[in-house]
Amino acid sequence: MLSENGTIFEKFEKNDYSILVSRLIKILGFCPKNTRFLKEVFIYSFYKKKGNLNQNYFINFQRLEFLGDAILNSIISHFLCKKFPDKKEGELTIIRSKIVCRRNLNEISKKLTIADIFLDKPIISDNILGNTLEALIGFIDFEIGYQGCEDFVHKKILHTHVNIEKLQNEIFSYKVWIIEWSQKKKFFINFKTFRENKNQNKIIYLSEFTISECGIKTKGRGFSKKKSEEMAAKEAYLIVQRTMQKKNKKIV
Repeated sequence: MLSENGTIFEKFEKNDYSILVSRLIKILGFCPKNTRFLKEVFIYSFYKKKGNLNQNYFINFQRLEFLGDAILNSIISHFLCKKFPDKKEGELTIIRSKIVCRRNLNEISKKLTIADIFLDKPIISDNILGNTLEALIGFIDFEIGYQGCEDFVHKKILHTHVNIEKLQNEIFSYKVWIIEWSQKKKFFINFKTFRENKNQNKIIYLSEFTISECGIKTKGRGFSKKKSEEMAAKEAYLIVQRTMQKKNKKIV
């Protein structure tokens, strides 16, 4: 545990710190000079509980993460507006959401080898990877400015690890898809979510999705309402796809 007057260097051996810096240089593409922010960015990954760290360092990590999130959204918004001049705001929002969603940022972080800078410390959740990527972008802004952030996001993320065409065809939310499909067909939809008590340790939710006009009735379970609804909607989506495939075969 860090003392009030201590520094993160108390947790690093000199060799470990040089390894961390060399791995960071590989990811960032430049040698960081501001060691104070360097320490604050990565303190998050070294402690499993907030109570085990100097609160000032944790708050600063959150501030960098907040800044990086805002900058990332701004850069991607500008990129999409230039790339798709004819798309409406709603369409651009969906594409941007697919790029910056937590799952995608976690995967991009793995490809950027961000996990390597944790110096073999256990990673509690993949979300730490995405959070750290955002904090890194905030760190870059303080180090070399907004233009440096833009260069990093374009070179290391958009042009390397984001396939816009593929993302456009991916389903961002099965619930949104099935609702839009039902509205186009003018079908009545019914979504209900209940709380189950089958698991004593965790709350389980059950969602039921019904489209009476075409006999679709599906269920989904999850540890959150959003997850259970997505599972029920996904089952409905799969039924619709199978039905459409059968109709296409008959036409052929």
